Formats: sequence, C-alpha cells, structure tokens
Amino acid sequence: MRSNLRAAALLAFTFAAGALAGALVMRRADKPAPSPRPEATIPARVALPPEHLGALSLFVLAGQSNMSGRAPLPNPLPSAIPGVYVFGNDGRWHEGREPVDFAEGQIDDVSADPGAGAGPAAAFAAALRDKRKDRPIGLIPCAKGGSSLAEWRRHLGDHTLYGSCLKRARAASTAGTMAGVLFFQGETDAMDPALTAADAHPDPTNWAAAFESFVRDLRRDLGAPDLPVVFAELGPQPKDGRFPAWERVKEQQRAVTIPGVTRIHTDDLPLGDAVHFGMEGYEAIGKRFAEAMDGLLQR
Repeated sequence: MRSNLRAAALLAFTFAAGALAGALVMRRADKPAPSPRPEATIPARVALPPEHLGALSLFVLAGQSNMSGRAPLPNPLPSAIPGVYVFGNDGRWHEGREPVDFAEGQIDDVSADPGAGAGPAAAFAAALRDKRKDRPIGLIPCAKGGSSLAEWRRHLGDHTLYGSCLKRARAASTAGTMAGVLFFQGETDAMDPALTAADAHPDPTNWAAAFESFVRDLRRDLGAPDLPVVFAELGPQPKDGRFPAWERVKEQQRAVTIPGVTRIHTDDLPLGDAVHFGMEGYEAIGKRFAEAMDGLLQR
C-alpha cells in the first residue's frame, strides 16, 4: 500500500515538475499565435512597375514583436501606400500596407511571426515617402516576436534570425539599394531569465556591445559599411514583475555609440498591453523612425 502511495506521489511530482518546466520556457510576453488570416487581409502581390525596378530604397525591419507590430489591424484595412512595397516573408513583393510582417506563405520558419498585427513600419514608410517623394521604398520584415539580442548574433544559416534576414535582404536587393535598418528589441533581454525560452540567453548587461556587433556584422555582410541604422529604446516600464532588468537594458541602449546609428525614445507613448504599443503609439514610433532615418540619409 505504502509502495503504491509513494509511486503515485512520485508520478504526481513528475507531472507537476514537467508542467512547471513547460511554463518556464514559454515564449515570454508575446500573445498566442492566432489562426491564419483570411487571404483578403494579406497585402496583395504586385509586380514592381518598370520605373521602380532597381530604384527602391530598401529598409530592413529587425528586432522583436514591437517591430513587427501587435496592434489590432484597422477595420477597414488601410489602402496601399503609393510607391511603397513589402518584400514579404514568402519572398514576393506585395503592396505596401498592413500587415507588413504577415507570416502566411513563410519561407524561413525561424522568423515566422503569426501573431503580427499593425506596427510602426507602414507609418515609417509613409512618412519617409512624404519626405523623399522621388524614391520608392521597399520594406523587408525580419523581426521575430520574443527574440533576444543573442538570437540576432551573426550566423549565416537559414535557420537563424540573422541568416534568414540576410538572405531576404540580399534577395530584395535586386530591386533597389539597401538604404537602412530599423531595429526595435530589448523586452526579452529585460525579462526574468527563468521566464524565457532556453535559446534566448538574455544578457541585459551586454546589450550595447552585442547590438554594436550586430550592426557591424550586418553592414559588412551587406557590403554597406556606413548603412544607416535607427533603433528604438524600450518603452514605459511594465507594471508586472516579469521584467526586472528593464531599466538596465535602457541604460545599455543609451550607451550605444556608433557612427551612423541613431536612437529614438518611446517611453512617452501609450501602450496597448503590458509591453506592446497600440496603433497610436506605433504611428508615432513610425514617424520618429522616419525623422531619424531621414536625418541619417542626409549626412
């Protein structure tokens, strides 16, 4: 009898431990992935007009969920932005509108972001297009919700975020010239390591050095040593206890000093949930990205 009770207790403990371990490696603060979107909501494929072939100013969009966007899609969906195109995760050109980082037809599963909604990229493209009406724009979404900066370190394999992004940037380059990078990341690095996935390895004390390495590596691999980069500082401090290193990461972000790299702030903007911005915040971030990028492009 005692033997059976001990066995039952051991089995219960094993299940409980497994459940706890599973909870600890869940992907951070990102929302659960929804079902695939109706095809009508995905930006339509387009053939680039002859006058825009080879003339696009291309911008890589990297980082985590606040770069890909987590605001609900507007209803009705906005019209395509004239002269703006998205090099989708399916490796095809699409009209320039939300959702920019759609996962339908994803080629490289490592960067699939089925939870993506509206974000700052479309507002960035629209604002920059207003400033530079003579240059059509191509957006290359590479961001991955919940990714740490360690997951963006240089690795050329298609199964890595860096390698997948580099491959798509090179493929899109047949339609234009690499003009800049937008980067928004840091939430996972600010999180309690016990709550992050095993492959995240967040290190809030090394964010600045790791980001500077990322910029140097990407510039070298794209053959653009002076490629402009604009990155966003973390937003308002979350009110829950999952992000004990939030201010440490922000201090690291303020310590980044690389020529041709500019930081924008976001902590004065309204959030839609614990760490993600709403549509109002994303539109403001997009405009700040555009203002900063335009300043770098004029140098």
